[in-house]
Amino acid sequence: MRYYCRGGAREHPCATAYCDEHDCDTVRDDGPGEPDSGHPDPGAEGTVGTGGAAADDEGGGPGEGDPIADLLGRPLTVPASAPGTVSRPDDGRVELPPGVKRRYRLLDMLPPEAAVGGRLWLAAPVGSPHGMVLLKVHAHGFRPGLTKDRLLERCAGRGVMDRLDSGVEALPDGSRTVTWETWRLPGGGTLRKALDDALAAPEGPPGRLGGLPEPTVRALLSGLAELLETWEREAEAVPVNLSPDTLYLRELGGVEPVLPDLDAVARPGEECARGPRPPLTRYLAPAHLVEQGRWSTRSAWVSVAAVIGELLTGRPGIPPGTDLDDLPDALLHRPAADTGDPHWDDLLDRLAGGRLDAADVRAWCTEQAPSAASAEPFRYADRAFDDPAELVSALLDAGPAGSAWLGAPENSGRLAEWLETRVPSADRSPLDRFRRSPSRPYAAERALAGLAAEFLRGIPPRFRGDVIDEDGLVALAVRHDTATLSAVLDSGVLRDAARQTCARHGGEVGCPVLRGLDEKVSRALETARQETERTARALGRERAEETDPLRAEAAQHLVPTGPAWYDRDTVLPGVIRLLLGDAAFLGECRERLSRARPGVGTPRWWGRLHDSAAGALGREGSGPPDATAAGLLAAALAFDRQIVVFRRGVRRARRIDTGRRIGTVLQQGARGARARFTRSPADREGARERRRASLGLAHRRLLSLRWLWLVAFTLGLLDVIGCSAFGWVPYTPPPASASAGPVPSHSGLRVAAVAAPSRPAASRPGTSHPATSNPAASHRGKSPASNDDPLWRSRDQLWDEARTGAPGNTADMITSLRDLSADIGDKRPEWADDGAFFGAGTRVPAHLPWLLPVLVLLTCAAGLRWAVRGRGDVLRLVCAAAATLATAALLWHLWADGLTHTLLAVAYALDFWHGTLWVVAPLVACLYVLGKRGTQPRELTGRTGTGGPSYGPSYGRW
Repeated sequence: MRYYCRGGAREHPCATAYCDEHDCDTVRDDGPGEPDSGHPDPGAEGTVGTGGAAADDEGGGPGEGDPIADLLGRPLTVPASAPGTVSRPDDGRVELPPGVKRRYRLLDMLPPEAAVGGRLWLAAPVGSPHGMVLLKVHAHGFRPGLTKDRLLERCAGRGVMDRLDSGVEALPDGSRTVTWETWRLPGGGTLRKALDDALAAPEGPPGRLGGLPEPTVRALLSGLAELLETWEREAEAVPVNLSPDTLYLRELGGVEPVLPDLDAVARPGEECARGPRPPLTRYLAPAHLVEQGRWSTRSAWVSVAAVIGELLTGRPGIPPGTDLDDLPDALLHRPAADTGDPHWDDLLDRLAGGRLDAADVRAWCTEQAPSAASAEPFRYADRAFDDPAELVSALLDAGPAGSAWLGAPENSGRLAEWLETRVPSADRSPLDRFRRSPSRPYAAERALAGLAAEFLRGIPPRFRGDVIDEDGLVALAVRHDTATLSAVLDSGVLRDAARQTCARHGGEVGCPVLRGLDEKVSRALETARQETERTARALGRERAEETDPLRAEAAQHLVPTGPAWYDRDTVLPGVIRLLLGDAAFLGECRERLSRARPGVGTPRWWGRLHDSAAGALGREGSGPPDATAAGLLAAALAFDRQIVVFRRGVRRARRIDTGRRIGTVLQQGARGARARFTRSPADREGARERRRASLGLAHRRLLSLRWLWLVAFTLGLLDVIGCSAFGWVPYTPPPASASAGPVPSHSGLRVAAVAAPSRPAASRPGTSHPATSNPAASHRGKSPASNDDPLWRSRDQLWDEARTGAPGNTADMITSLRDLSADIGDKRPEWADDGAFFGAGTRVPAHLPWLLPVLVLLTCAAGLRWAVRGRGDVLRLVCAAAATLATAALLWHLWADGLTHTLLAVAYALDFWHGTLWVVAPLVACLYVLGKRGTQPRELTGRTGTGGPSYGPSYGRW
């Protein structure tokens, strides 16, 4: 390092920083090995930039070299990866206007990283060699921001030095103007100088950890916290270039830090592309490596942590000499603090992580030594707690009641005092923040989460009684507990919950997935909202511009399932499950997207959203999607089910429309064919007349058998009366059995009687007979409703019963009727069993044996009634045919039965007071109702072409 004096007519080297010969300060030259700080050899000839003019102004010859001009001629060294600003210099050169060089003597040039947007010099006004100032000359095109003026106006004297002078001057060639300003020089020098002096002390560094004493460092840390808080509150400003080379001490031996270069400040919340351009140093916050993002005080605390760590230990966190190309990577992977004191390490790590604010730092710095007296047990919910971890666990187990208890000011104050006495080294900043602002939303929950992260790092985090680690959040999302999920995200407790143990990451400290999850969810929800609104607008346009009527009608049914297409409460559970990598939900998303693949039957706008969502989802096993991909998937899942319904609706409408069109074409073809090939109306009328004549002829021929219908109906009615009087059970014997012996074959009416059960049978209506020794002779039949075995009886038994119950004077007539029945039965063929029709052969149903004969009689009665009284030709013909078939069935049965039951009914009618009324009355009533022929005229519409009704002939009485 060499010093040069410029106080005389010619520059000459000096041994010290002060020239005794000319009684002035000298200019320092760091040598050619250090960039941007060296001078050319004093004897070198030539000038660079404005060096010639400067030499002439200082009295030097026109051909003499000027080291200051050579330094100014070198560009500012700013790496390409450093962030930019809208007010960037046109190039890296800084040129001193001639007027500045005439007014100030340049004593020393500070390193390039000590200023933003220009260069700083130690200078002295001409005519006052003992008064030094800081001279700032801005680079070409640099424009100071409004934040600087706001700081000077609102924060004067609080971390800000006084600005002495400023001006704007043009360069000699008139090409551009240059701005400059001077500041009062802080009396304590830079923090770098204070640290170098402490390290160079003969007795060694005064600090226990290898740097400055800890009280001094705590005082500096408190001052920096006050500076950041005041600037942010009063002037909305945050410094972006904090380092030991840019921070000064206001007074020699003091501990108040100041920042003279106010061009290195930005407005919190403003985009980084619009702020200053800090140089790339070992103290730069990682967030300032790119132009994206926004300025924040949190980034400044990263630089503060790096500065305090170096002041405390005497060594920088990132080793010096790191190549500029490797420096960004070193900043991104800054190692954890290693001061040798766990309390300082914890503080610096939390500062670097942005988990503390100015109030927390001040509280930590003013912390007193631990009290020697032991703390009394803390009482909560009728229990005494000695361990803070047990107390915090009890508060978490209480759920909302624990947060409500902590929200009471007296409870939180008492807990803070107990923790301060019981565990003075613990981090009580969450509780302190809550006590300062207890009315903030979810303040108690955040304080409780911070205490749990401090004392319960080995258990999963909880919020109001619910576990909120990865699996817990997925469980809340599965059951759609939107209120709890929103409260967890809005409260900010996930930042502290990330420091606790997670079930999926048991081998790690904390949960890396929960870190920044709330920010990811916010970005995903915003992406889902924007994409959903964009898709909804495309849906509206397509609905208005659709020309296909079927698709237009189906598009009218595309409506959201919730209150709107985008509903935060509906989207939130799905977004959380996506970001947390729920395998079941990811598989469900793939299945839903596969069912809603874009095609011919889907809207045009769906293809873009489906492809974006499918690409964001990736293949199975690719892991959870990022925030943007989760937002796209959430937007797609708001439409996929509607798309499936839309496609089905379009297909169904097309099928219906196609069937309608085919039907229309077939109808038109049929009408054309009929018009081309069918007959004339006269021919069709003639065909109808012929059809009516055919029906009438068939009806008349069948009607000629009406006398036979009446005879058969009468005999059938007598047969039914006989069956009801003497029993419905047929008289054909059952198969032979071992006890009964052989059964004689069928021979006329002489069939042997079969032993009947001992159960007495119902007697004939109107008669009563005592029991006899022959049970078969005393039985009259079986009740139709009986559930016992049928009672089999022969014709001889039936006739004996009829003769026994008849009056004495009718015995000869009953014998004649029995012989007549026998004669008819002898003429039957061998295959015709007794009662073959009504008894269904040799077997009769156990229930309703009367149903079949009654149905046959009713059919015959309907034919007798409506074959002559029906209003239409078809009805009359059908009734005549039914009556004919029923008559044939009755006649066949009567012949097969040998008129046995019919003649039994006649024999039964010989008993005047009982049988005659029972037989004759139904006969007379039925023949009177069914035997009459119609007398009303029958209207025949459309019989003639004259248009009026015509009437057919009336039938007279028979």
